Amino acid sequence: MAAAGFHVVMVSRGTERGQPALEKLQAEFGDSVEMMLCDMSDLSNISKLHVEFTAKFDRLDVLLNNAGAMWGRREKTVQGHEMTFGVNHIGYFAMTQAFLPLLKVTEGSRIINTASEAHKMANLKLDDLNREKKRYSQWRTYGDSKLCNILFTRELARKLEGTGIITHCFHPGVVKTRFGSGSSGPMRLFWPLFRPFMINSKKGASTGLHLALSNDANTSTGEYWSRSKRKRGNRHARNDDNAERLWEITEGLLND
Repeated sequence: MAAAGFHVVMVSRGTERGQPALEKLQAEFGDSVEMMLCDMSDLSNISKLHVEFTAKFDRLDVLLNNAGAMWGRREKTVQGHEMTFGVNHIGYFAMTQAFLPLLKVTEGSRIINTASEAHKMANLKLDDLNREKKRYSQWRTYGDSKLCNILFTRELARKLEGTGIITHCFHPGVVKTRFGSGSSGPMRLFWPLFRPFMINSKKGASTGLHLALSNDANTSTGEYWSRSKRKRGNRHARNDDNAERLWEITEGLLND
């Protein structure tokens, strides 16, 4: 994004890993890259980020929501939501709602959401999004959250009709990152064995960058992509009734 001429604000949970990444980027791109802090598991952090950003900038061209965390046991966010759902879905929703006024300033602005093929493992129950009724499963819960990303994108596209804002979501591939480090059970033991077969972060970012920068992404909105091409997702990912209902429930959770 910086190489394409954008001023990039990277968002990190903390400085321990964020600062070295920032310094590496600034060595190549100078002050066109900066960092702001935000933990997406805490909605008050998202509000603070918005205040910090709007104090410095009066427009936003591209919002790239990128969260794919998974917890090995059921934990709660500060606001009391199940952690995987809270970070991966509610975090996207709250971030997007906060920054929509700035995105509307820029004609043709874009909202890009990182989803996953893991949505195919979902067993989404709209009356139990916080996994309070069912036995906790780290993979099912993660799959549910990634299905939520796709449904959110579809409903967001519908609500943004006529604004000129483009939104898409994408599967990055199985990327060699710290993903899975918080897992438990057999997953924690066997996940490292798959790392040699995973793609690097540059390849993992390619579809998201394509959606952020390419004219190809301007010809439609609300779609699911992989390897820089449109995909259908499964039938649950194309359920517009569930997309609308998920939006309504999420609004209710944020207003509780």
